[in-house]
Amino acid sequence: MKKEELKKANKGITLIALVITIIVLLILAGVSIATLTGDNGILTKAQTAKEKNDAAEKEETQKLLQAEANMNLEETEYNGVRIPAGMAPTRKEGESTVDEGLVAVDKNGNEWVWIEVPKSEMPENIKFVNETGYSEDDKTNCDSITTALKTYAKSYTEGSKGQGRNWTDEWYAKDGESYITENTATEERQKELKTGCGLTLNEYKETYQKMIKSLYKNGGFWIGRYEAGIDGTTGADEESLKLGRTESSARIDNVSTAPKAISQKDAIPYNYVRCSEAQKLAKEMAPDSSKTSSLMFGIQWDLVCKYLEVKSNLNEPDINTDSQKWGNYYNVEIPITSSNAKSAYLYYNNSDEKYYFSNEWTKMTETTKQAVDSNKENCILLSTGASEKTKILNIYDFAGNEFEWTLEHATAGSYGPCSFRGGAFNYDSSNSPASYRYDRNTPDAFSNYSFRPALY
Repeated sequence: MKKEELKKANKGITLIALVITIIVLLILAGVSIATLTGDNGILTKAQTAKEKNDAAEKEETQKLLQAEANMNLEETEYNGVRIPAGMAPTRKEGESTVDEGLVAVDKNGNEWVWIEVPKSEMPENIKFVNETGYSEDDKTNCDSITTALKTYAKSYTEGSKGQGRNWTDEWYAKDGESYITENTATEERQKELKTGCGLTLNEYKETYQKMIKSLYKNGGFWIGRYEAGIDGTTGADEESLKLGRTESSARIDNVSTAPKAISQKDAIPYNYVRCSEAQKLAKEMAPDSSKTSSLMFGIQWDLVCKYLEVKSNLNEPDINTDSQKWGNYYNVEIPITSSNAKSAYLYYNNSDEKYYFSNEWTKMTETTKQAVDSNKENCILLSTGASEKTKILNIYDFAGNEFEWTLEHATAGSYGPCSFRGGAFNYDSSNSPASYRYDRNTPDAFSNYSFRPALY
């Protein structure tokens, strides 16, 4: 064979080998990529394993805290705060001081945040006839404390800025078609009604005095770290989602047989609940009989707003003018940070021009909740603590997501004597900032109505 022919043959073999080699390498690369990525890839499995390991560690830590709380049979002191029996401080970095937002866990796994109220803002040297229970002789002292507290939190007592709703805490109930208060109730039967905020007249007075006396003695009170959630819905498994779809889709038939309310991360919010029902659920959340849990009174809500203003990086307008910086509203983009975050939608039906709540709770697969259009279509309700953006001083979702019932009364004889506070997922951040309040009728219960317990 001639030299030129041999050179061509060798060159041809080299090119073919090179092409084959490249093809083999591409195949191997494809196999490697498929092995590393994809639903069953090594990287995906590693990430899943890490998430499961992190979840297991959190669960173990939570169980240890619950066990400690269960062993705490008496009040203890931690960093200057009295920790109630049946509770234990988390002692986590960023959660262990009043300036950070002190967090404690109770024996049931519920999480609470301490709201400091400076004793310097309250009258000095008040002595109560009855330190814990109700006494007519203590009414004047409690009224003077309330007056001082309203002066301290006066930026928020009218609701959001410009609302002018300077309501007073007052018991109320519905008797047939009429609303009654302590001053208008003429019969003992009327005073025993619970058709307003869920308390009889005497129960309301006792609860209010107990709250004021505890606040004065301890320099603050506890609130749920999260909005009230439905027990059994903190996971992202189908069982949790199914329970959420059942319990958050319509009116509860009987609050006595309904799931418990919890203050825990990743729970589906306890919505479609009336004010009186919310109070009954909140009352059952106290970890120990030495303390009372209830819906928050109006003055407590105002004091939380003031606490956030004083201790956090929020300023007054962030709380009572526009809370877009830290709340879940339809005009705000929310980054999802919890691996067990869940969501459901409120959508607009053009055919009948009405809004409907979709109870198809699903796990959030995207890392970000996008803002929706100005027509408020597909407004997104999130599970508790879904985003770190909504956390201020370790309190989640105090602005936006769900309106929250309080025990405050509006105006005698008005359409809606029940009062809720804060904002909601289907509202604009400037229309319902954190301090916002509004009156609603006693039978009202919707997808954007929930509550948050207080403990004292």
